[in-house]
Amino acid sequence: MQDAVLAYVPFAPRCVRAKVRARTHFRQLLLTFKRQGNITVAFFPDSEEATCNQNDIANAASLTTRTIPTSWICFNLTDLFSQPSDTGSKNGSQYAQPKPYHGVDYLLSNRDSYKADANYTNVWHQQVNITGNTEPGTDGAWVLYTYAFADCLPYGGDDFEQDEWPFFETSCQTKREGECRQLPKGVKSFAIGPAKAYNARHGGHCEVWARLGGASVVNPRTAALLVVAVAMILLL
Repeated sequence: MQDAVLAYVPFAPRCVRAKVRARTHFRQLLLTFKRQGNITVAFFPDSEEATCNQNDIANAASLTTRTIPTSWICFNLTDLFSQPSDTGSKNGSQYAQPKPYHGVDYLLSNRDSYKADANYTNVWHQQVNITGNTEPGTDGAWVLYTYAFADCLPYGGDDFEQDEWPFFETSCQTKREGECRQLPKGVKSFAIGPAKAYNARHGGHCEVWARLGGASVVNPRTAALLVVAVAMILLL
């Protein structure tokens, strides 16, 4: 209430009113996200495995969205948590899905807790059904992809054994309190995508932290690049 009143006091400095309006808007968005279905992903370094297992993300760098994108959206951790605002929007490849096309709007928490030199091997996430009902283990609305390399690259080159540097995909709903997963290598990037078509390609069911994405499905980034390559060939 104090923020709302101060935001409209005519003699308050313009910069103060702007900051208060932004803070109030952020709180309103956060409440909206909590009332509706969403996916939240938080990252913990090696040293905070116990905190992650306790589902305590109060101080963890995290992203929340309730937007279901039409395509796969990639985030580099360092770029994401070094941005100057707690809110943002991002688009993905427009070649991956037919129009109409849209990306995701998101909220960030605890950007200051992120350390670029830390090894984020613990990933916590919560996926709640769009209806607000929680049905753990059933199909979710989003797919979460995690990668040990930047730019959501599934492979690091000849110097990295894929079995030792795997990527993971998960698309099932979680418990309402979320769940923590320990990964063999630190996460450098992650992606969020729509789960409906993904689950259909995976035998008609969701995946729970599938190592190498089940190994039988082409990575979304690779699929998008293949579409571009084919289009270029057709133009020649």
